[in-house]
Amino acid sequence: MKHRTLAAVLATALAAPLTAAAAPAPGLTPLEISPDGRSFTAGGAPFLWLADTAWGLLASGDPAEVEHYLDVRAAQGFTVVQTAVPAGGDWARVDTAVAEAAERGLRVAITPAQPDPGLGPFLGERYGDRVVWVLGDGSGDDAPEWSAVADGIAAAAEPDPLMTFAPGPGGSSSDAVGAVEWLSFGQFRSGPCSAVGDLVARLRSRPPVRPVLDAQPSYEDAPACAGPGRTEAVDVRRSAYADVFAGAAGHTYGHHAAWADDPAVRAAALVDEGATQMAHLRALTDSRSARTPAPRLLTEGTAGVLRGPDHLMAHAPAGEGFALDTTGLPGDALRAWWFDPRTGEPVDAGSVQRSGSTPFFPPVTGPEDAELDWVLVIDDVAAGLAPPGRQ
Repeated sequence: MKHRTLAAVLATALAAPLTAAAAPAPGLTPLEISPDGRSFTAGGAPFLWLADTAWGLLASGDPAEVEHYLDVRAAQGFTVVQTAVPAGGDWARVDTAVAEAAERGLRVAITPAQPDPGLGPFLGERYGDRVVWVLGDGSGDDAPEWSAVADGIAAAAEPDPLMTFAPGPGGSSSDAVGAVEWLSFGQFRSGPCSAVGDLVARLRSRPPVRPVLDAQPSYEDAPACAGPGRTEAVDVRRSAYADVFAGAAGHTYGHHAAWADDPAVRAAALVDEGATQMAHLRALTDSRSARTPAPRLLTEGTAGVLRGPDHLMAHAPAGEGFALDTTGLPGDALRAWWFDPRTGEPVDAGSVQRSGSTPFFPPVTGPEDAELDWVLVIDDVAAGLAPPGRQ
């Protein structure tokens, strides 16, 4: 089976003739950087970057398949489609895809084929701030040439669109281009067997303050990072929650067979278990605003911890118990929930007593559940919040 990777798509892509063209009709509210510089907003509301890497989308010659893909990803809760410019540079096709995605509430992040002279002003004039630009071919090379493209986009677009640089394996945007003004948010590539939370924390610590994203984690159904076998839903799910609970502005999902040559394989990949479960992460973050990492509240065990104004959340990646310092949480009474990342269902865990090290144990119904991840949510009862994952 042949799979279309980013490198394969870009290797066959050709730059379009850079002729003047009318910009596509306005779509969704453009994305902006949040006031604290750590995440995204859309129309002033918090926005979770939950992207799918659809590298072959714009090269597809079947409009019905493109529409079906967008329908499914929108229904699964994705918010961004990340793709590459099509072979031959058919910008009318790009216009259509951007408009079709916008109709379904999806933003589009696009990687141009190559840093041709004049490309930046062309893209800036044509798309304004309606597209997010992910510059570079994923090798980490040619950063100066892509910086020139970015400067051209920024000069021609009004207002400025969001832009980033696609880093090479094991690298980050900041490593490649430095603290350039046009870099709206930073990316890194975790890949398989990486300590994702540590990578997020490391990039967040680098000035200037900007959102951080994992550009290419381990894909679903990809070769396992150690030993035989393939990655499964639990692997991509743990990676996604590790990103968000370490303070990333979202997560980028991918499936190894999403753009295989066989249409039946592509169709099955589109609804694989891990992709479907991304909707639960979206529902959880829509129901709770916690985005600030609070690792100091973890007093024992392993968990990523986020704190909000009237609640906190902790993700236990392997179903093991852990302990939290609950003394500083607001309110007279605290209520806990367990949120199941596999089903999106909340489980009432009752009241919580304050202490410097309160133990918590995920609900385990049998041996097959012993290593599965769970999310603990603790709310100030007076805040009147709905169960996690519910509006």
